[in-house]
Amino acid sequence: MGQYIQRRLLMLIPLLLLVTILSFMLLQLTPGDPLNAYVPPDAPMSAAARARLRHQLGLDKPAAERYFYWLRETVQGNLGVSTSTFEPVRTVIGRRIGPTLLLMGTALVIGVSLGLLFGIVAALRRNTWLDLVLTSFAILGISVPVYLAGLIGLYVFSLRLGWFPTGGFSAPDNGSLADHIWHLILPALIIAIQYIASTMRYTRGAMIEAMTQDYVRTARAKGLRSTAVVMRHALKNALLPIVTIIGSYVPALIAGAVFIESIFSWPGMGQLFIDSVTARDYPLIMGLILVLAVIILLANLLTDVTYAIVDPRIRYE
Repeated sequence: MGQYIQRRLLMLIPLLLLVTILSFMLLQLTPGDPLNAYVPPDAPMSAAARARLRHQLGLDKPAAERYFYWLRETVQGNLGVSTSTFEPVRTVIGRRIGPTLLLMGTALVIGVSLGLLFGIVAALRRNTWLDLVLTSFAILGISVPVYLAGLIGLYVFSLRLGWFPTGGFSAPDNGSLADHIWHLILPALIIAIQYIASTMRYTRGAMIEAMTQDYVRTARAKGLRSTAVVMRHALKNALLPIVTIIGSYVPALIAGAVFIESIFSWPGMGQLFIDSVTARDYPLIMGLILVLAVIILLANLLTDVTYAIVDPRIRYE
């Protein structure tokens, strides 16, 4: 297993290079002058001064040369300086990555936990009214876009009922843990809705199939309790396809975080990404893409490793 993880980590390097190359190329295709991100076009600066500044920033060099310069600095830990805040990109991202990981992690835990629970219940109560209710919820949860669910949740539970705050990471005069949790619950639940529904649907199907297998009938014939049959035999063998779908949640979680952080003014990387695109902050955009790509690739690696934990028959050595 250790050798497999080392090989996969080495395989991440060319993938990251490809992501950064494509991102850099797309940024070169954006209309307008990149110099305007540093100096407004209406600034009182002569053409000669703008040309000197362009040369100092390296914007007059070929795109390939500028990319390799960025790559060399990135390998050394220097992601550049934000053109909107004039802070190191590493500092700006480091300040925002914590709230985003907290929001994504909470939503993922809620989505997977409740999805597994509802999926098991729906499979065990197949074709009953409870199964019908849970299946209808799954269809609704998958169908509703996350930004629409966010707007509805904000209006109903924050503006109308007043159960949760309208946004932010904490109240200005309160930085307690309870206050952070209070601000976290609603946006995390809204992001988790789709993952509860999706996990429930896959769990229900996998459990129904597993419950018809010979090893489940054998376990029941031995006189094992229903709980042991479901948890130790049926669920354990049904988890592999469920792990696969859970591994694909991370990119969608990032996309959902972009919308939810904007709606709830959550100070994370999703909101930062929108601000950086609006300000045409190229160093910050490249840094964010790199960090998000690393998160997605590491999540895929974790999914593969989980396969071996769930199913001991899988060996990577």
